[in-house]
Amino acid sequence: MGADGIRSTVRQALFPGEGEPLPGGDVLWRGTTYAKPFMTGRSMLMVGDSTQKLVIYPIAPPGDDGTQLINWAIQRAAHVEGVPRGDWNQRVGVEKVLPHVEGWHCDELDVRALIADAHQVLEYPLVDRDPLPYWSTDRVTLMGDAAHPMYPTGSNGGTQAVIDARVLAYALANGLGLKFYEEQRRPVTGNVVLANRGDGPEVILRLTHERAPHGFGDIEDVMPLAEREEIALRYKKLAGFEPATLNARRSWSVSSRPH
Repeated sequence: MGADGIRSTVRQALFPGEGEPLPGGDVLWRGTTYAKPFMTGRSMLMVGDSTQKLVIYPIAPPGDDGTQLINWAIQRAAHVEGVPRGDWNQRVGVEKVLPHVEGWHCDELDVRALIADAHQVLEYPLVDRDPLPYWSTDRVTLMGDAAHPMYPTGSNGGTQAVIDARVLAYALANGLGLKFYEEQRRPVTGNVVLANRGDGPEVILRLTHERAPHGFGDIEDVMPLAEREEIALRYKKLAGFEPATLNARRSWSVSSRPH
């Protein structure tokens, strides 16, 4: 089983000439900061366009001091030298990120202060790999980032890896083998990889900016709710978690059996 990440040794053995992960041209900076809750205290904030994007959401309830742990990520079209592709753990100083948020204004949140107070900042040039023609041999297969590394657009990489594990367990428990597992998972994840290169569901941000580059008073005048819902539903269907699709297909649960 090759479940060893974007630099998978197992994948390299199956495809020795594939080479390095493919750069997308954008850089992602991630961090966490203890700060006062914003909006409802449970809100997720996504702002930006095709050249810069900010995602912020809390990952813990407020503590006794009234602050909560907030996760943030900044994606920016920027060239970065000397950073290994496919390594989430490259630390950089916060001063490297602050120039990229100068002038950003959110009514509910001081973005610059949030970044400046971060415990640490991790830098990651966006990379992925092309979908593969196959994952499996008679006795070996791939899953997770080893099989389908993708941009974090749509927050879907980890989800797809979990589904891989469930389908693989189902296939093995029911004597269906690796062929069944790959038939169920490889086409779906390949489509998600390619969709994420085109902004996935976050294409809403790009389209809104293109239509209203100087801002707007009412989002309905720029992109009606029906259009937003259609974009979200299209991605859900592609990624395999649209409710009607989930309710119609078989369950991947594996029941434990007595020996």
